[in-house]
Amino acid sequence: MKAFNSQVALYPTPAPKMSDELASTDLIVAIEKSCEYLYAPEGSLNDGQREKIRSHFQQLFQWMDGSYHLELLLEPGEFDWKSFYQAIHQFFPQFAWIKAQTEKPKYDKQMFRFDFVPLVSRKSGFPFAVHLEESLAQQFAMSAEEALKHGEQLIQELAEQNFYATKKSRPEKTSEPVKQAEVKTNEVVNSVDLVKKEEIKQGNQSKARLRAVNQKLEMVIEKLELSMLYSGIQYFNQEHKEENDWDKRIKISLREYTYLLQKARFLEEMWNLNGELVNKTEKMTVTGNKLVYERDQVKQIKANFSARDIHFVIYECQVIESRAKVHARPWFRKPYVKLMKMDYDNLLGKAAYFDLLQGESSVLEKMVREQKDPPAKNAEEVG
Repeated sequence: MKAFNSQVALYPTPAPKMSDELASTDLIVAIEKSCEYLYAPEGSLNDGQREKIRSHFQQLFQWMDGSYHLELLLEPGEFDWKSFYQAIHQFFPQFAWIKAQTEKPKYDKQMFRFDFVPLVSRKSGFPFAVHLEESLAQQFAMSAEEALKHGEQLIQELAEQNFYATKKSRPEKTSEPVKQAEVKTNEVVNSVDLVKKEEIKQGNQSKARLRAVNQKLEMVIEKLELSMLYSGIQYFNQEHKEENDWDKRIKISLREYTYLLQKARFLEEMWNLNGELVNKTEKMTVTGNKLVYERDQVKQIKANFSARDIHFVIYECQVIESRAKVHARPWFRKPYVKLMKMDYDNLLGKAAYFDLLQGESSVLEKMVREQKDPPAKNAEEVG
């Protein structure tokens, strides 16, 4: 049997236009669907969250097209692109798939291109971002390098499953003995049974892999949340001297500016959520290795901020935005922002406070879960 020959490549750019567009989905609709998948462990997105997602990515893609594309080069033959397209939707749910294209074979090669946006879930700043390696690492719970290799290998396997080297010949119209027809019918039935068994087997394996991935993700997320807590404490424990160059204009990347601004905007919301959790856990006994010292430090830092300070944040963000100058499409350079050093330091402080609150919230949520979980776990052990 001839070996399957294909080439898979992932590019950080939109695909060039091809002669035949096979399928397309609205960019924002596809992104929203992937964000919904990413948010599923927390529940369902509400209308307000959906609107924020749409607004955020409309703004982001207005400045530059941040989509990627998958290029698939195959030998001549029959390629069931519809089944393949459906499969990559299933196996790469964090990718927002937006377009499929092809053209007539050239030089004995078939070319297919598929545009997508690789999304990743983040615990700080805006909850969803675009990043290929991080998205793959999050989906497969591997290092970025291993996840990239695994992703490319998986795409090749899916392509091979939907590729036929030669066209299926039509059966000749001849009178066939009844016995032979029955044998063929039995073969078809057996084939269907085998396919069903394989599907069940693959389904069980997928569930097992998903459980393992979720466990690894929980550990990774917990480490990230704790690092946010510690970095927030460290920032406020530093001595911040008033500098003479507060009015100096500095330049930062558009990505960093957007990242900091989003944290500042969500600060009030995080303050309210954090307050609810603090009230819920006030009567809980905190002993042993439960971050007692760190929580005391957090309380001291929070004591320096009033509710009035937090409610004032949105207005401060508006003032900073009015003074900042965004260069979204500079010649031969990445997008950047010019703003006053005073405003930059202000955003850094608000982002650090956001990290601090989110880190504390994560610790408190874990405490609440641990109080609820033991009875359920004991019940499972008994069963």
